[in-house]
Amino acid sequence: MSAVDVYLADLRAAIPGPSWTRRDLLREAGDHLEDATGAYTAAGYTTTEAEALALRDFGSVDDIAPGFRDTVAIGAARRTALMLVLVMIPQAFLWDGGIDLASSAHLTAPDAGLFSVLDGIIEYVGTIGALGAVIALVVTAIGQRWLPVGRRAARLTATWALTIALVIPVIGFTMLVLTGGLTVIVALAAIAFMATPFALVALSAQRTLAAC
Repeated sequence: MSAVDVYLADLRAAIPGPSWTRRDLLREAGDHLEDATGAYTAAGYTTTEAEALALRDFGSVDDIAPGFRDTVAIGAARRTALMLVLVMIPQAFLWDGGIDLASSAHLTAPDAGLFSVLDGIIEYVGTIGALGAVIALVVTAIGQRWLPVGRRAARLTATWALTIALVIPVIGFTMLVLTGGLTVIVALAAIAFMATPFALVALSAQRTLAAC
C-alpha cells in the first residue's frame, strides 16, 4: 500500500458513521491527494516524496478527522430528520382523516379514560415531533450557513427522532388495543404504515448517534 492508501485507511477508521456518508468524503480526500501528488510529481519529485508532501499539505489524520466527523454526523442527521418528516406527514391522513383505517375497520374509540388521555398525548407528540423534525431538517440542511452546526446538533436531532419513533408506535398500538376490536387486518396495517416506517427512522437515528 502507498502512503496515501495507508492515510485514507487510517482516516476511514477515525470517522464512525454510515458508510455512504464516509464514502463520499473519503473519495473527495483521495481525489485531492491524488491531484496534489500528481502536481508534485510533475514538479520533479519522486512518487514517495510527492505523496509525503501531499499528505503534509492535507494535514494529519488527527487534524482532519474531527471536521470530517462533523460532516458525516450532520449528513446522517439531515437524512434522519428528512425521514422523520416524510413518515410523520401521512400519519394523520391514515388514522384521523382521509383513509382513516381505524374507522374503516369499525373500531370504536372509548369516550374517556386512558384512551382519551393517550389520544391527547399522541396528538401533542405528533405535532411537536413533526415541528421538531422540520426545524432539524432546516438547521442541518441550510442552517450551517449561519449557525455553528456540529455533532451536538446531530446528536440532538437523532435523539429527538429516536424518541418520537418509539413513543408514537407504542401509544398508537395501545390505543388500538383499547378500542377492544382490534383485528388482524388493522394490526397488519398498523405494522405496515406505522411501526415499520418509524422503525426505519429509529434505525437511521441510531446510525446518526454512532457517527457522533
